[in-house]
Amino acid sequence: MDVLDLLASCIEQERTAIAPALADMAERGRLEHLQQLGALVPARARVIICPRCEARSVRVIAAGSAFCAECGQVALAVKDMHRLAPDGDWLRRRIAQALDLAGESAWVTIPGRVWRIGDVGQTRNRHRVLFGQQLTDVTVQRALLAVWPTHIGDISVIMITTSRIERVFLPGVQVRLVPLSAAFRVRGGGLVMDEAVWASVQAPSAQRATKPRRGPFAHDFCEVILSGEAAPIPLTRAQAAIFRVLWEMEGASMDRETLMHEAGIELDKPVDVFPRNKYPDANRAYRVLVASDRRGRYRLPRDAPGPSQ
Repeated sequence: MDVLDLLASCIEQERTAIAPALADMAERGRLEHLQQLGALVPARARVIICPRCEARSVRVIAAGSAFCAECGQVALAVKDMHRLAPDGDWLRRRIAQALDLAGESAWVTIPGRVWRIGDVGQTRNRHRVLFGQQLTDVTVQRALLAVWPTHIGDISVIMITTSRIERVFLPGVQVRLVPLSAAFRVRGGGLVMDEAVWASVQAPSAQRATKPRRGPFAHDFCEVILSGEAAPIPLTRAQAAIFRVLWEMEGASMDRETLMHEAGIELDKPVDVFPRNKYPDANRAYRVLVASDRRGRYRLPRDAPGPSQ
């Protein structure tokens, strides 16, 4: 799990008092990184686990002091009180900066759930960018659909979200859901957009339709449409390279080492390029389309079904 996946998880779980001292070493390092970035900020601990008996939740009654039903009044060390909480304003500002929209303020669409970041693209290929969190709640989805005509309008929308996109259902609107960790990467003290993912989600639909497809893939392998589905799945450059090399084998199998070498990827296995937690749809496409003999050979059948007509 990278730092943006961890941040998304904290937001989705409404973790407003994260205790770094209770995390394992790997997660603690990622929490510290997020705190250094400003994505997590200090928060007040109101209830903690008693540091003496480690069995009961105790309510903090004063700085450095708490009361436990088992132990009575107990002293608290600084690490016992240390809590972190996600800073949503920081995240929305960094998303806007990564998209060159730093001069625009995020407009609240659904309080505490959905914000309008701004518009990207040219006049004929313009997209409205929203940020949404905790969208798997059906009441939030209904509220968003209710205000869509007045607050968002009849425009293609890209929704950056910390929610699991397969659990978000927004029928009847033009929206592409993109996980936060797929849309951006951490660089320096902020975020940069993943150029391949954004190029795919912003590609004009007419442009995608006029250029010949390679089976289920776009002409340049930047996206794939699975059989029975209408929405294209964006692919990163590395994912596109894996599919391109396999497609050019015309259905023949090839060994793992040759595949990874020809794709120019320094990872152990092709599936490593499609991490499920970061690219759930691309991972699903890989597992649907690529066949493996489980002995290190892979193939992509040339009869792989394309999008439904």
